[in-house]
Amino acid sequence: MLELVLTVCSLVGADCRIEPVPLQANTNMLGCMMASQIEGAKFVQQNPNYYIKRAVCRPAKTA
Repeated sequence: MLELVLTVCSLVGADCRIEPVPLQANTNMLGCMMASQIEGAKFVQQNPNYYIKRAVCRPAKTA
């Protein structure tokens, strides 16, 4: 199982934070990378004062 993690930074100031994005359980690496484009665009549209610094697909943490 994979998770998408976006590192987003403020256009004003040096504020950066990590935004995990939930993915479906059967998403593979290619699907995760394609989702990074879509989810990144959604995030920026909803948060116009931020930009995407980094998008990473990694194994999801299981609790």
